Amino acid sequence: MQKRNLVFGTLAVAAVALVSLLALSPGGQTVSAQNQQTARVERRSLNTTIETTGTIEPEDEVLLSFGMSGTVSAILVQVGDEVKAGDVLAQLDTSDLENQIARQEQSLIVQQASYDQLIEPPTAREIAQAEANLASAQSQLAQAQTNLETASNNETINCSSLENAALELERANDAYADYVEDGYRMDATFIPDPESDAGDRLRTAQSNYNVAQAQCNETTPASQLEVSVSAAQASVDQAQAALDELLNGPTEDQITSSQAQLDNARLQLEDARASLDNAVVTAAFDGIVAEVEITRGQQVNANTVAIRLVDASQLHINVSVDELDIAQVATGQAAIISPEALNGQTIDGIVTRIAPVSTISDGVVTYDVRVDIGSNNTLPVRIGMTTDVEIVVGSLEAVLVVPTGAIQRDGQNEYVEVLNADNSTTRVSITSGATIDGFTEVQGDLTEGLTVIVPERTSPETSSNLPFAGGN
Repeated sequence: MQKRNLVFGTLAVAAVALVSLLALSPGGQTVSAQNQQTARVERRSLNTTIETTGTIEPEDEVLLSFGMSGTVSAILVQVGDEVKAGDVLAQLDTSDLENQIARQEQSLIVQQASYDQLIEPPTAREIAQAEANLASAQSQLAQAQTNLETASNNETINCSSLENAALELERANDAYADYVEDGYRMDATFIPDPESDAGDRLRTAQSNYNVAQAQCNETTPASQLEVSVSAAQASVDQAQAALDELLNGPTEDQITSSQAQLDNARLQLEDARASLDNAVVTAAFDGIVAEVEITRGQQVNANTVAIRLVDASQLHINVSVDELDIAQVATGQAAIISPEALNGQTIDGIVTRIAPVSTISDGVVTYDVRVDIGSNNTLPVRIGMTTDVEIVVGSLEAVLVVPTGAIQRDGQNEYVEVLNADNSTTRVSITSGATIDGFTEVQGDLTEGLTVIVPERTSPETSSNLPFAGGN
């Protein structure tokens, strides 16, 4: 639970001095005389505070890591460097990724060109060429059909003489055989004469048969011509389809298919580039590099912490305020921040946020309060410093105060004894107000600068050392 405290502001420094009832030392120095003490009436501000403790924290901090596994190729920052959001802090070896991106870029170019060509309207030259291709295919089909129609006549004409030539060749062979047989019968030493009439007839018949057979073989069979007609018809159909597609444009299915291929190529390129982005650690915000947890050449995983980045643009302290005191705390209130490491030096602060919901720990209900360090701070504060925080929840501005021990009572009446210039004293009735750290607000016939007597007290609490000293 926080300790509520009342402290003085900075309008003036109170003065309490030991003086003689007969004389005061010049320059405000104290002197001893009959153990009497004096103090001056001061005008100053009094603050009511709630004390708590906390740790100096940055506006934001983040642990940065790579988005993929790999080998650290470069570390571009060191601890203490200031960086801007988006700055590259470290990177992995990306040679393989860069090659993959180059391939995906080429694939995208090809798919884009194919898609553009598909949806682009045909030119007059392309239409003319398609029409010419169709005409040529139609001409070839007509010729194939003609060849098929005349095939039987050609076969009859070209092969009709082959049968006669074969009969004639057979008769010539028989005649030549008779010629040879008759010769041997008449003369056992007979030698056939190739130049004889029978031999000459045989040669002529063989020659005629060969010519007739060649003519018949040159005739294309009807079955083969039917295949040619089918092939020609397919060429016509293909040419017609190409012309129709050119004139009608691509179908929705063709456009959808080509678009899908183009989108797929684009996604693959984006994935490759995303992988390249995952190979670098970039600053999430403007900040300071607090820690570097990697080394060059190190093998890292996607979850390996590489760099700790902090945003020190607005240092603050998150403190806990007891539920009994939280009603007095409001945003905009001033705070006094006293880091333990700075030997009593203080920093201005301001309450900027109060949690709407409580936190309960060991049965104690508290509320989180954020106190920002003022922008005019010049002290060397550091993140993580432990510090005391006093939240100013009330203030009395420029009121007259005296040490509480100077106030005396006569029954229900309060008064102080004012030391006059001739060392006599005058009782002045007063009304006391707030008491803060041994000083009390007073109202009455008093003015700033008057000297009042502080009677000696027998109680240890009231006879302890006074916090301030001074004189006339």
